[in-house]
Amino acid sequence: MRLSLDTQDPTPKFQQLIDQIQRQIASGTLYPGARLPSVRQLAKTLAMNPMTVSRSYQQLADEGWLERLPGVGMQVSETMRPAEPEQRLHYVEGALAHFIQAASEAGYSKSETMALIMTHWERYSGDQALE
Repeated sequence: MRLSLDTQDPTPKFQQLIDQIQRQIASGTLYPGARLPSVRQLAKTLAMNPMTVSRSYQQLADEGWLERLPGVGMQVSETMRPAEPEQRLHYVEGALAHFIQAASEAGYSKSETMALIMTHWERYSGDQALE
C-alpha cells in the first residue's frame, strides 16, 4: 500500500487519504480482504493526527469501502472489486486535466508532455510500501 500526503495540496489531509485508498481499491492494488495499517501505525508513518486517520477510515467504512473486524482491524470490504478502466478514469481525470492545462500553458507540445510523463513516471509512481 502506497500512501503519501502532499503538504502543498489544499485538499484536507483526511480527504487525501480517502482519495488514495479509494484509488488503490479501484485499481485492484488493495484487494478485498486486504488489511490496512492500524490507525496509530498509519498516523505515525504519515506524521498525521490519529484522529484524522480514524476519521478517514470511518468515512470509508460508512461508504462501504472498508469494514472493521473485531480483533483484526480495518480491511477492504469483501464486496469491493477493482473498477473497469473507464470507471478508474474518474479517479484521475481532474489531476490529468490540470496537468495537461499546466503543461500547455508552459509551452509544452503534446509529444513533449508525453515525454515528461514517461521521464518522471518512476519518480512519482515508485512503491513506498507501508509495513
